[in-house]
Amino acid sequence: MRSAAPAAAFAAAPASSAAPRRAASGAPGSRASSSPSSDKSLAAFAPGSSSRLPRRRAASVIPFASDPDASSRSDAPGASDASATVSLSDRELEEMAALEASGDAFDRLVELARAGGVDVPPPPSAAASMCGVAPGLDDDDAPVASADGSAAAIPGLPAGLTKPPWLRQRAPGGERYEKIAGDVRGLNLATVCEEAMCPNLGECWNGDTGTATIMILGDTCTRGCRFCAVNTARTPPPPDEMEPENTARAVAEWGVGYIVLTSVDRDDMPDGGAEHFARTVRTLKALKPEILAECLTPDFNGDQAAVAHLANCGLDVFAHNVETVRRLQARVRDPRAGYEQSLEVLRGAKRHGPEGLVTKTSVMLGLGETDEEIEELMRDCKDAGVDIFTLGQYLRPTVNHLEVKRYVTPEKFEHWKRFGEEEIGFRYVASGPLVRSSYKAGEFFIETMLREDKTKRESGEAR
Repeated sequence: MRSAAPAAAFAAAPASSAAPRRAASGAPGSRASSSPSSDKSLAAFAPGSSSRLPRRRAASVIPFASDPDASSRSDAPGASDASATVSLSDRELEEMAALEASGDAFDRLVELARAGGVDVPPPPSAAASMCGVAPGLDDDDAPVASADGSAAAIPGLPAGLTKPPWLRQRAPGGERYEKIAGDVRGLNLATVCEEAMCPNLGECWNGDTGTATIMILGDTCTRGCRFCAVNTARTPPPPDEMEPENTARAVAEWGVGYIVLTSVDRDDMPDGGAEHFARTVRTLKALKPEILAECLTPDFNGDQAAVAHLANCGLDVFAHNVETVRRLQARVRDPRAGYEQSLEVLRGAKRHGPEGLVTKTSVMLGLGETDEEIEELMRDCKDAGVDIFTLGQYLRPTVNHLEVKRYVTPEKFEHWKRFGEEEIGFRYVASGPLVRSSYKAGEFFIETMLREDKTKRESGEAR
């Protein structure tokens, strides 16, 4: 929801106050803050401004909002007079009150600022996740925008909308969701579901099986893929040595029937974190043998020994994402990742793992790929032994990441589901705009197994 905050235009708040979401557009360094003549317009976007206007008509002289750090700079407007004020007439005060009451105050202030030549770009919406930004939970989440702040023309985006209607989701809720959310906080677990503000969170946590994704090995990646908003560093902090045991014990206390363990890339570790994964799975299976465990892994720099070690730890599903088609790999992923390397990781899991190990991969659409390239990708993954294939819409985490080239329609996603299952022969294909790597993983896994069992029974009866 938009914040109606006309008082932000006129009354300065302490520097420690939390800034409104849209306040960043007038921050120092923007075009707006470079011109002293635009100071009056800029007061609308001063960081740390209060959110409500005191309704006191007698206050005809109100302190002017300024940069909280202005008093420390001799060249800042108003530095020579710390008590600079703006006089307002009764009519202006009445207009301010009317704006506040209308609920459209912010939009009106932005309109006035732009009319006065102030550049007010849309705010980015960032999610520190490997899943991309969550769509539809907040109407103020901006789409890819052009330099003038207007929505860019993206194929698949209906005219006049900031995002396609099929990408809007209700906020999560429900009894089971509330219980799992409480458990997460009580057990001090970090779920990708919450960290990434995943739009499917309520659907997964409220499912009959209950599916959750836990992130291990820290929150800082050694790589910098251009679609991902996770923190990066050459040498992240060392992982918590007790994390596998602590995570396993916490998950075992949960009411979930299917758990997904994932991690950032840890190129700084000799085995890429494979044993850390394996210890977590072994401990979890010892505590709760009936739980289904999936590991959504990095590529371990192509180390087949690490792949084999993890594949034989007792997990039920070995997942590794190819992410995009062959042509776009260099543009989308970190240079240390690659199409063939990811396919070889998936082949290695099948080759070295136990009989019956399920393998899975996921790709993003909307990055500029063609239908022919998607078909090639699906065939290559099938040749690598992949059982479960998922496709979802790429969503730009921040303005510093790759832009969306196309919004793929639900009908097209349904086409890829049919093509993958009927033409390519995957055991299951999850395909939809909001599908992510771990989307309802438990339900998809179990549904696939039940369908196959039924087919085998029917074929046996036919004989």
